[in-house]
Order: sequence, then C-alpha cells, then structure tokens
Amino acid sequence: MPLLTTDASNPLGTKIATETDGKSSTVNQIDDTAGIIYQVEGKNLNGANDVYLKVYAGISQAPTVGSTAPTHIYRISAGSSMSVSYPAGLSYTTGLFAAVVETSGGPEGSDDPSSAVTYSIRYTT
Repeated sequence: MPLLTTDASNPLGTKIATETDGKSSTVNQIDDTAGIIYQVEGKNLNGANDVYLKVYAGISQAPTVGSTAPTHIYRISAGSSMSVSYPAGLSYTTGLFAAVVETSGGPEGSDDPSSAVTYSIRYTT
C-alpha cells in the first residue's frame, strides 16, 4: 500500500504519514519542505526479526538506503511495537524521508523486511 498522509488536529502534529505495508526498503518521501517531527511509531507484530525504521530529515533528494546516513534510526523488535514522542519537536529543513530495513541498525543496512511493518510519523510543516 502506498504511503498515506492525512491532516490531523492533534497536539502531536497536524499531519500523519502512515505506511501500512512496509515490506521493502524503498524510501518514502513524507515531506518536501521544512517541518517538525513530534512522534514516531512502528509495529513489527508479525516479524520474526528486528527491523529498523530509518528517518532521513533535512535533505532535498531521496537518500540511498544503505549508504546515506539517516538522521534517526528506530529499532522495532520482532513481534512488538514502539513509540517515541518529542513534545518540543525535532526540527528539520528541506525534506523528510523514511525506509524500513531488516539487517542493520547502522547506516549500511538495506535488506527488505521479511514481513510487513507499519509505521507512522506525526509532524507539522
């Protein structure tokens, strides 16, 4: 399923970007302007392995997963979910991208997850 972005009236951000079928390390462009991230959530409920949500903030062109260093990496353990909130927000310039990989929490990981991963990012622009 393609990345879905919806408007929200919520104190944790006015937009929510949601990927509901993240089974590849393909990069999703979430935003192409400056903004603020308020919350990141991920679910790896059916996964047998840990996965890593890589967020690339403040870049204008799509990153190359496995060689472009992400600004933030979130581990989503096998069979579980995670949520991180930033009440003061994390500011970024230019753009926001995200991808999910299975092999490594470092910048070099680029393998596709073996099962679907869901993630969402609440942000404002």
